[in-house]
Amino acid sequence: MRFLKPYRGLVAVTLLVLLVDNVGTLLVPTMLANMVNTGITTGDVDYILRNGLYMFIATSMASGGTVLGCYLSARLAANVACDIRNAVYDKSLKLAASDFERFGTGSMITRSLNDINVIQQAILQTIQLVLPVPFLAVAGIIFAWFIDPAMGTLLGVVVAIVLVAAVFTVANAAPIFMRLQGFIDRMNVVLRENIVGVRVIRAFNKERHEERRLDEVFSEYAANAIKVNHLFVGLDSSSFFLMNIAEVAVLWVGGNRVGAHAMQIASISAVLEYAILILFFVMMAQMVVLTLPRAAACLS
Repeated sequence: MRFLKPYRGLVAVTLLVLLVDNVGTLLVPTMLANMVNTGITTGDVDYILRNGLYMFIATSMASGGTVLGCYLSARLAANVACDIRNAVYDKSLKLAASDFERFGTGSMITRSLNDINVIQQAILQTIQLVLPVPFLAVAGIIFAWFIDPAMGTLLGVVVAIVLVAAVFTVANAAPIFMRLQGFIDRMNVVLRENIVGVRVIRAFNKERHEERRLDEVFSEYAANAIKVNHLFVGLDSSSFFLMNIAEVAVLWVGGNRVGAHAMQIASISAVLEYAILILFFVMMAQMVVLTLPRAAACLS
């Protein structure tokens, strides 16, 4: 937060642009449903043209907000990362030789390069993919509920199930990401020792010993990275499975509601779009949240 404070204005503008993007995205499905239900079924050409113009304005809001939001969030993340790098460098100039021995050169290299890059990516992805999720989820469910209360309730249940699955996955992945950070430090240290001390290693015939050290460090990192990838694969497949189940449920319940004359047929497409939009953003946010523990480790 200390490094974000100088950019309060940029943060506010970025969030405002993202809000405009999300509002425009949410308006389009309802406008399309109204166009079909009212304009096409009654043959009202003026209503279709007028609603089409509103849809074009909403789409322009969403598209412009997406492009500008990506630029502003990237600029914000880059500025923060640049300031952190400068602060780390300024601090390193004040450290004594004993401090460098305590931290280790490999650790200092990791802090300056890998860690700050992870923090920068975390800021960027959090702004673009995590912050919109609560607004999109709540607003999408409300829009669906106004179309039909039963469909809104169904969408709320599906989103709740997906969020529970996301929390379970993140809770299991977070400790592994914390361990990965320590393994990266260890890999850098061992590699640097081998490169710097290659003449000594050859002189004392320690090649096999150093190979075993490298194998041990790399194997530990690989084993934990594979565990994380297994979680990613499970999360990815389960999210797509739940998205498809949600689509089937919306079509099934919506078909029954249309058959009972409780809602119009085009409203099903609007609810379906809201379901896909919310679940897609939730799925992407899960991927980002899984990396946040690693970013927190980098910060600490």
